[in-house]
Amino acid sequence: MGATLRAAQHTPCGDGQGRPCGRLTYLVGHSRGGTTWLGELLARHSAVRYLFEPFASQAHPCTGIDMQTVFNGGRFIHRDKRGRPVADIPIPRFFRDAADDPTAGLLAALAATHLDEVARRAFPDDRGYHLVAKQPRIENVAWAAAAIAADHVVVLDRHPFGVVNSVRRWGMLNWTKIEWAILAADATISPPDRALIRAATSPEERLLVTSWLRSRHARAFVAGHPAAVLVDYEALCLDPAAETTRIWQAVGLDANAAERARLLDFLAIRGDGEDRRSRFLNVFQDPLARVHAWRRELPDSIRRRLERFVRRLALPIPLPGAGLADLSAAEHWLARQADLLAVGSHCRRLAAEIRARARAA
Repeated sequence: MGATLRAAQHTPCGDGQGRPCGRLTYLVGHSRGGTTWLGELLARHSAVRYLFEPFASQAHPCTGIDMQTVFNGGRFIHRDKRGRPVADIPIPRFFRDAADDPTAGLLAALAATHLDEVARRAFPDDRGYHLVAKQPRIENVAWAAAAIAADHVVVLDRHPFGVVNSVRRWGMLNWTKIEWAILAADATISPPDRALIRAATSPEERLLVTSWLRSRHARAFVAGHPAAVLVDYEALCLDPAAETTRIWQAVGLDANAAERARLLDFLAIRGDGEDRRSRFLNVFQDPLARVHAWRRELPDSIRRRLERFVRRLALPIPLPGAGLADLSAAEHWLARQADLLAVGSHCRRLAAEIRARARAA
């Protein structure tokens, strides 16, 4: 291990001021699983200061070490200013717990000091606030919660089909290849889960398996953690105000009339195209429409293939007619219109390509 990494434990951060916040709540969930929206809702409380993904693509404020690699796992390679590796640390487990730190606690220490320093720089004039830090890395919730000494952990879970749908709609399926490679290389995965991993062949099936394993791992963590709060994305969409109020109370925040009024005012805003929330959070525009939107937005061929996959492997995932309500007549109509529009768009693109080739010939 290089000298730069060894010295990280002894690098002064914040001039010994200690943790700037009074309480720390760690918010985790699936990527494209609604954590950004929930973070915005929790941040409506006057006592909350909110950090959006403080470990994503950020160097450690005191050491310059890439914190995204530390937090996401895989293989941690730290390089000096000339690009030469000074530390090469394998992090073999996809699902890490508090004991999984191949550097005898160094990576956890880096995570904790990084978060404290980022918060101190983000809110330099505040002390004793309730900090909410959001990171969509649900698979290492046990390790991360212990590393940063979170007072409370809020776990936002989502139906695996909903995760697949959202990732597809945002064109992020290629991003999941690295996660799948880390999961498939994890030698500690149980034989039944290993068979499940081998059975998944398409990108959507692999993402479905990854999402379901993440959900199972996170729910087991919540069941054994007295200060963890489980939130279902679908329940949050059905009643955002009630779920947010419940979370506030669970993490020790006062959900009085003034705080609830501020939350309701925020939920009543829909914004225009220039509003950051309306650009980035389609769920913000119409939460009820997002509850099980995958039932009408996933292409029929992909949805049926995933449903067959679930039934063949007997996965305990609720499906329409088997734990979930069937599509309503209105949803059937919307789904069919979406399919027709997609087919029509593809045909128009294909026709344009044929005409272009004919002109070129």
